[in-house]
Amino acid sequence: MTASPNGVFPPLPEGFSLPFYYASVNAIWVYYKVPPEKVAPYLQDIALEPALFDGQALVLLHFQRYTGFISSALSAVNEVQLNIIAYPGVLAAQVPAISFPDFLAGGEQTKTLGAYRLYVPADNPFAAKAGRELFNEPTFVTTFNYAVPDINDPSQRSWVVTCNDPDKPTEQIFTLDIDANPPGLTPSAMSPIMQYTRDPAGLVFAYAWNVFGVFASAILDRGPKLVFGGSSHAMRSAMQGLLDGVPAVGMQTFETPPVATSTRGYLVQPETHAPA
Repeated sequence: MTASPNGVFPPLPEGFSLPFYYASVNAIWVYYKVPPEKVAPYLQDIALEPALFDGQALVLLHFQRYTGFISSALSAVNEVQLNIIAYPGVLAAQVPAISFPDFLAGGEQTKTLGAYRLYVPADNPFAAKAGRELFNEPTFVTTFNYAVPDINDPSQRSWVVTCNDPDKPTEQIFTLDIDANPPGLTPSAMSPIMQYTRDPAGLVFAYAWNVFGVFASAILDRGPKLVFGGSSHAMRSAMQGLLDGVPAVGMQTFETPPVATSTRGYLVQPETHAPA
């Protein structure tokens, strides 16, 4: 695909095509309110403004695991995104005055508020390359340890996600441990989700993630705190500076509905004859 004449659509990098169709998604979004001055340094070189809710900025920590069918392969990816909820300054007049509960419920349908990427660790090198080249995401390859709830393991009642240092896997960037079913968990309609990154020239790069299904969202009164590891990676220090001691104020989850099941087998009984 070639670039559009007015520069709105940059050309796709060689070897990639869009859209990319996900075969399955299992994900959690955790939101934190922080003073605007905490996020300001991350937006000073890009034409984005922080979205404010009750005078506070929103930091979003997102973990997803997903699969995609690609011809002769099945791609499986685990990924984390550290974000600031923001909007392009040129669209300020379009940004709605919306409460945080309404935002979680999917009420922000102007789709000007989006997740500005700060760090995107992933465990699949091709996915990390695609994130960089297609979407200008600040990706890096690392490993994760996690136990998360899904339809095949209902006994797992919390999301426990650890992101490891890319160079020293025994050191951690963070560990998230959050109840999967907090009080007030209700259906919500967040899709499409706006995403923002910074292109090489410093322009705002915008794109949408369309998630086909119903989310579950909850306001958290006393949300859990993150545990930070001993990693020397810049993501750890950035997260700790933004979120140390800050409780989560809201969360959302999504799991792709199953498309097939295998059910319990049974034994076909041999033919029996009544005695003569």
